[in-house]
Amino acid sequence: MRILFFLSVFVLVSAFSFPVADVKLEYTFKVGDEYQWTQTSKQAIKQSIMGMDQNTESIYDSHMNMKVVSLTPTGAKIEVRFTKLKNTVKSMMGDMVMDSDGDATVKENMIFKAMMDKPFFITMNKRGIVESIDNVENLWSGFSSLGLTEAEATTLQQSMEQMLGKASLKGSFEQSFVTYPDKKIKTGDKWSSQISAPMNFPIRTDNTWTFNGVTGTTASLKADGTYVTTDKEKSMSLPGGLKATVDLSGEQVIKANTNTKTGWPTDLNVMSVLKGKMIILAGGMVPEDMEVPMEIQSEGTFTIVKK
Repeated sequence: MRILFFLSVFVLVSAFSFPVADVKLEYTFKVGDEYQWTQTSKQAIKQSIMGMDQNTESIYDSHMNMKVVSLTPTGAKIEVRFTKLKNTVKSMMGDMVMDSDGDATVKENMIFKAMMDKPFFITMNKRGIVESIDNVENLWSGFSSLGLTEAEATTLQQSMEQMLGKASLKGSFEQSFVTYPDKKIKTGDKWSSQISAPMNFPIRTDNTWTFNGVTGTTASLKADGTYVTTDKEKSMSLPGGLKATVDLSGEQVIKANTNTKTGWPTDLNVMSVLKGKMIILAGGMVPEDMEVPMEIQSEGTFTIVKK
């Protein structure tokens, strides 16, 4: 009788069970909403120059305050301000630390301090696509107070533009902002997106996203990505006035949890590997083109918390 009772209950429950409804994931924006954006990234670069290994390891930690300042026909304009920056680099040339919260008398720390609380803007749509980044040059506006010569200020700005210029910032934001499809989805559905890599290289990531389902108000997603060098002939600037081209390829995996009500990610992890070569172009102290085999391994975590 007990078995028959449980079978009856199961049949009754099943009769009133419904499949989970399709979900429409998109970002919601309200003027005045604020978010705390945090990124921690580790990167290891392996290079071989003239048969000699030159490895570099870095840890990058940044905190930003994001505030929705206006709505657009497709999404919103968001004011962004750095509240903390720290970058630690270990290489054969020695160790270097730049910390906005560090000793204010240290030149490297003064550079990051000068970039704090300087507003710039990103415009993104409801799908999470970054449409533009504006006023980035405001980040360098405090360099004039560092007591640098004009030549030193120019060199410093060029260096910071490689680290935190439009291309790098756009890639970081696009990594942390999940790109949603323009239609409702169900568990197991897939869609594609393309984003720029968060580095000063002409590299694109082709992502295939998978929707893993919803628990409560949290959506679980994963992206399997492939790196593609979009222009192998494009030269980029290196320290010391050198120029170089790159030919790199690789893979990236993103795992993300997002809020189904707001669309905003709550936490996200990125792992990637790039391999290939850099060609340092002839000029200055380099008499002829120099091929440099290289590998870049990266891991990053992002958290976004609504204030």
